[in-house]
This record gives sequence, C-alpha cells and structure tokens, in this order.
Amino acid sequence: MQKALIIPKQLKACSISIPGSKSYTNRALIIAALADGKTTLINPLFSDDTKYTIDALQKLGIEIKRTKNYDLEIYGKGGRFTNPEETLFLGNAGTGIRFLTALLTLAPFKSKITGNKRMQKRPIKDLLKGLRQLGAKIESVNKNGCPPVRIKAATIKGGTVELSGKLSSQFLSAILIIAPYAQNDISIKISDRLVSKPYVDMTIEIMKAFGINIENKDYREFVIKSGQKYTARKYKIEGDASSATYFFALSALHNTPIYLQNISRKTSQADIHFLDILERMGCKTIEDENGIKIRAPKKLKTLGEIDLNHMPDAAMTVAIMAAFTKGKTVLKNIANLRIKETNRIAALVRELSKIGVECKELDDGIEINGNPSKLHGEELISTYNDHRMAMCFAVAASKIKNIQILNPDCTSKTYPKFFEDLKKTNLDIKKKIIPNISLTGMRGSGKSSIGRTLGEKLHRAFIDTDDEIEKQEKIKIPDIIKKHNWFYFRKKEKYVIRRVSKMDNVIIGTGGGVILDKENVKALKRTSKIVFLKCDLEILENRLHKSKTKRPALTSEKTLKDEIKKIWKKRKESYISTADFIIDVSRDIGVEAKAEKIIMEL
Repeated sequence: MQKALIIPKQLKACSISIPGSKSYTNRALIIAALADGKTTLINPLFSDDTKYTIDALQKLGIEIKRTKNYDLEIYGKGGRFTNPEETLFLGNAGTGIRFLTALLTLAPFKSKITGNKRMQKRPIKDLLKGLRQLGAKIESVNKNGCPPVRIKAATIKGGTVELSGKLSSQFLSAILIIAPYAQNDISIKISDRLVSKPYVDMTIEIMKAFGINIENKDYREFVIKSGQKYTARKYKIEGDASSATYFFALSALHNTPIYLQNISRKTSQADIHFLDILERMGCKTIEDENGIKIRAPKKLKTLGEIDLNHMPDAAMTVAIMAAFTKGKTVLKNIANLRIKETNRIAALVRELSKIGVECKELDDGIEINGNPSKLHGEELISTYNDHRMAMCFAVAASKIKNIQILNPDCTSKTYPKFFEDLKKTNLDIKKKIIPNISLTGMRGSGKSSIGRTLGEKLHRAFIDTDDEIEKQEKIKIPDIIKKHNWFYFRKKEKYVIRRVSKMDNVIIGTGGGVILDKENVKALKRTSKIVFLKCDLEILENRLHKSKTKRPALTSEKTLKDEIKKIWKKRKESYISTADFIIDVSRDIGVEAKAEKIIMEL
C-alpha cells in the first residue's frame, strides 16, 4: 500500500479530459450484452468497477474486445448466456453487482454472485424482494439481504412489482434494464420515495437509445412492454460528471481556470448539478461545445442548508467546499451515503474533524461549520478504500500543508489516472510505498494493540512473535520459561524472527528483547522499518499493573518499578540505535492516532 503527500502550490490554468462515465459505461455494458450483435462503446471508462463487470460478462459467454482506439466492442447474444461454472466476483462494484444480479435471473442455469467484505455488507434486500415478485427464485446466501446471492434458472415471468426506492435507485435501474426480456409486461410501482432520480433518467435514456420504450408515470410507476429487444449500435460514453467535480472544486478554491473537456451540462448525470452549487457560491460557468470551465469569485459564499438527495456522490465534494467557506452548511437528505463503499457520512465527519473542521453527523446528512483559519495539516487521511474519499481529500490537501492520504490508489475504482491529471494543475504529489513495519519497545508500550490497528489500516497481517512461539510450543511463555529457560526461549524467538522477516506485507510485533540480538535486527532491517515505541517508565508501570496478562519475570528485582528501570537501563541503547523511527506513545491519544502517527513518519 502507498501513501501520498500533496504539496500545496499556486495552480496553473490547464485542460483536463474527463474519463468516461462509470454509470453510463456499466449500463451500456449490460444492455450491449443483452442486444443481439456488435455494439461499440466509444470512450468507455476502464477502471476497477467496469473491469469487474466486463470480466463477469465474459465469463457468461459474452465476447468483449478492447480496440486500438480504447473503445469496446461487445458481441451480445440477445439475452443468451453461458454457464460460468463458478461464482462471479464483483469486488466492491455496487452498480455491477446489482445489475448482474438482475441479469442472472434471465439465465437458464443456476448461478452465484458475490463481492468483497464491504460489498457483503451492502444491502440489496429490496432488489431481491422485487425480483422475487416477478417470479425469480433468488436468495441471500447468508440470509442478511446482502451478497453473496444465489439465483435459480430463468425465472422472470413479469407482472407487477412494488419496489422500495429510498435506499438506492440502482435497484429500480437493475429491474428496468432486464424488464424487456421478461415473459410478460412489467409494472414497477415505487412503494415509498425514490432517491437519486437523475440516475433513473439516465437508465431510461440509454435504454431508449438502444431501442426500448418505457412509460414513466411521474416516478411512481414504470411500465415496460415485454417482447422489446435491444438493438446493437455504436454508442458514445459521456465524461464522468462525478469525476469532474473534483477539478471544478479545485478551480473554485484556487480561483484558477481549469478547462474540463468531454463534459456538458446537457447530460443526465446528476453530479453535473455540482455546477449549480458552485454558482450558488458565487462562481460563473463558461461552456462551449467541447467542455466547461468556471470563474470563481474572490470569496466563496456559504451554502446554508441544502438538499443533495439527487447527487449523493457530489455531496462529498460539496462537504469539502463547505469546510473552506466561513459559516454553517447543512447537507441533508443523503442518508444513503451510509451504504456506499464505506459509511461516507461517518468517514467524512471523522476525517474532516482531523484537519480542524467543526462538523457533526446528522440522521440524514452532515452539519459543517466552516472556518478556513482553523484548518491544519500534519494529519493522515484514511480513505477506507473509498475512491471518493481519496479524491475529495486530495482537493483539501491542495490548500493545506502536510496532509498525507492513505491508499491513494483506491481511485482506480473509477478514475485510475486521477493523480496524473491532478499533477497537470501544477500540484506536487509524492507517493511512497509503505514498507513492512517491525515494532519494538518495552512491555506495555502497546506493540500488540498498535500492531493490530496498523494491520487493519494497511490491510496486512499482524504477527506477534511471542504468539508465534506459543503456537509452536503449545504452551504460554511463562510455562516455556518454567519448563525450559530463557536461553531456550531466545533460540525459538530467533527462529521465528528469521521466518517472519521474510514475509511480505506484514506488521511484526516483537518481544521486548528481540533487539538485543544483532542477527535479529539484521533480519528485520532487511525487509522492514523498525519503529521503537518509546514510553515513560511510570506510564509503563501503570499499564502493566492494570494488565491481566501473565508475564514471566525478567530480573530478580522485587518490584515491578525496579524491574522496569533495570530492563530500560540494559536495553535503552539497543532500542534507540536499532530504530529507524522513534515514536513517543506516552500520551493517551488513542491507538488509532498512534498508528496513524507511525504511518506518517515512515
């Protein structure tokens, strides 16, 4: 995993070609697979999300080729698919997994579809419920309304379905796309309120472009006649309006014109309305036939209260803008951000708070009290493997010194060349691979708790050398010492160090005496950075008194206090001289903050 440091500079005027829309690309891929014959998609998005969809369709027997011009040729089979004989894996591609779940109900074979750990927590219960009403035999494998999903052979009959639209409009879009291929007409009635209506408009628009007619009764009911067929054709994918918001925001915050090509206000994409937000803040939009740029005022206006239900992705960029404008902004009606790639409301509040923003979660949004004078850096931004978190905070980092972004490459989900394009604005971006980390320190310094947290943040295994020895010996360390002696233990420890130091992508928590052996230190330094967790002796004593862990005595001293002093005197020189980095963990700032401090220093 990497981290990125963005060094604030005066931006320069430039032009950037926005990549193809993820939303349009995914819809077009599914529709082209249902069409009969060759469809050519011009300017499609090539990203993690669309690659998962392409891979799944290929496994279903759909031939897809990438041309020299970076177009896609899809050879649809009119709704006929081949049994992949394996579970389809869609990563954390929410659009892909929802559309393909619906698509598989048309297939004449049993199938199963799943995603990564986060995707397996993202609800699709309403989609499954809707498909069942149409005759589908479909179930959540874990009975929790989330992937994995198991689908029985070709069961979509048609009829009337009542569908909830309050969590995601993609459930509706998924059923709309497959509806023409049902045995009978389909009527979809929305049982509550429908979120993100512009995305439904997009689905209807692209279906119409491929030859399907839909009757939309004021977003309360949608009627699709059975027997219609998609017609293969050439289709140009628009630039992604969500991706454009980050550069519009940069332009506004720095008052520097950035001309964005391949984007138009005529699009059905909801996030183009980010321009309306900027205009409300005092910006002016200048558009020609090839793209758009904005002209920003000297001082941006505060937004106040604003409903962003129609543009949930861009709401995150609006939150960043609000942090840089003086005054109170309330972003409301965006509760569905909680079921995205991460809980985006909680993540935004947590990370904005780190850089000095006064903000809080609301039931359906975020309240931000902007005050640019209080913003500060010296912080590590966790992205939660969420591409939009990375891109949003890259915008913030362009104005604040020393903000580091963890896992910047998660932008590959929708915008693989984001940081390349960011450099065109004159920003310096320094990416650095985070090495293996070996933690050293006295007992009670927090090697295990900090190590586990580092492992979670960096998606790495945490290995505690003492635990490894106990696993091998099948008894606890005090019993190992009692049965054998310290010499025997140190010999086993040396073997474990030699083994784990050869592993990739690990966090190693070492026993307190590991650094006393030069060979141990040499082995660890070969593949990792050694971080010494320095802690005041009095604090160590208090922690060890409270600890329930049984530990063997290391000296003949009668009191814990005297033992700690004696060990420190013996090991101090080795701890300091062997460390690549020294982190003071005396202050009680929380395990997560200590872990982030380590990552920043590396």
